[in-house]
Amino acid sequence: MKYFSKLISGLSFLTLLALFITLYPHNAAASSDIQPPPKKISPKAQLTPAQQYSGELLAYLLKVVLGRAGQLKSRETWRIRALDETLNFDHIVKTMTDPEKNQLDFMVLDPDILDLSQVLFHYDDQLSLYKGDYGITSVYPAPEILALRLFILKKMNAGEKFDLDAFMQRKAKLLNKDCQVSPEDLAATGLSAREMKFLRDIFQSQPAFYRYLTSPFLLKELKDTQVLNSGPATDGIIRSAHYTRIQSNKPMGCSEGKNTVRIVFLPSMTKEFVYGKDEPSLSEYGFKPTEFLERIFIKLQKEVLKATLETLKKIFAKPQYKKLTEPQWHALWQGILKKDIAFYTENKKPLVIYPENAEKVVHEVCPEADFAVILMGKNIYRAICFDPGRDVYPFVNRIYLDILDVEYDQAGEEIEIISQFICSHLEKRIALLIDRMGK
Repeated sequence: MKYFSKLISGLSFLTLLALFITLYPHNAAASSDIQPPPKKISPKAQLTPAQQYSGELLAYLLKVVLGRAGQLKSRETWRIRALDETLNFDHIVKTMTDPEKNQLDFMVLDPDILDLSQVLFHYDDQLSLYKGDYGITSVYPAPEILALRLFILKKMNAGEKFDLDAFMQRKAKLLNKDCQVSPEDLAATGLSAREMKFLRDIFQSQPAFYRYLTSPFLLKELKDTQVLNSGPATDGIIRSAHYTRIQSNKPMGCSEGKNTVRIVFLPSMTKEFVYGKDEPSLSEYGFKPTEFLERIFIKLQKEVLKATLETLKKIFAKPQYKKLTEPQWHALWQGILKKDIAFYTENKKPLVIYPENAEKVVHEVCPEADFAVILMGKNIYRAICFDPGRDVYPFVNRIYLDILDVEYDQAGEEIEIISQFICSHLEKRIALLIDRMGK
């Protein structure tokens, strides 16, 4: 992936797509098949696997639309957009669904997050403006997302916090439009009467959105924005905001020696996982990679090994080394494959990795890895701000790679980087082997 040289797709196409989509009717019907909550708040009980992952994606998207992440050029615009609007949920819904209104009153038409939004809608189309049949083609998020963004943005700018434990303890009451909110409720939650009505309107409009308050990664982001007074229940959920239980595996037939160089492929923010109760052979996390992603893993491994062999031959063609015959090179290379290079993949569920959390996630998923390749969905890199002097190799032992760059043979630069890393760790060992072969 050429981070700073790829062309940004034209806004005119995005605008035309948005106009096309607005011609379809909006289905604002709320889902009503919510099961009664358990006595203890349990993220797994509240959210399906796809929704759990949507919560992870939404946590990062929230960073962007609050101006805390994403491209630098868009952050200030996101930090102030709609800040002067009142907390009126009906007005947000009307603005987003009425063709005569301007949706940009409440959001930035940001082409850099278009593909990230499509990944989010892939795993939960109810998070898009046009839910159901047209959910995954929508340019715009659901009004509930924009409403929650506005609520958080106002709290951030006012330097105020609210108590989520107290709010969740009142779920039965707050989701019932006929129940009255008392002054004691307002005092306990740290909300004004207007804020309380606003949140109640959001969750009464779409009760399924309340489930996302049990998303560990989303609640962690809320806490990081300094708008959340977290109590025991909330903190208990946030402690699950990690990938430690997910272990990478090694399905590529590599064996290992004492000093093996370990390369891990980590899929991040991609639609290349299937899910659902009718899908066979799902992992314990409720996903399995698509055949396309499995093919990308294999193709990338082959390309890296091919480049590594070519690089090694160039290194050891220098006069100070004994010249090897092709049969000798073949024998040497087979030994290297058996003992010196191993590839791992995380194929149990998609992840959410970006520069600020990459070191933590790589350590959680594959602590033995020497080098990590973060494989991202199409154009996801546009929603991330990369510092070339801090976030990628050689400053850290990882790179970010667009999956389609691998598919269309446009990842030569990144493959060369991986092969050079491997060779830098193997050169001394191979030099000793070649020296022994000459005796």
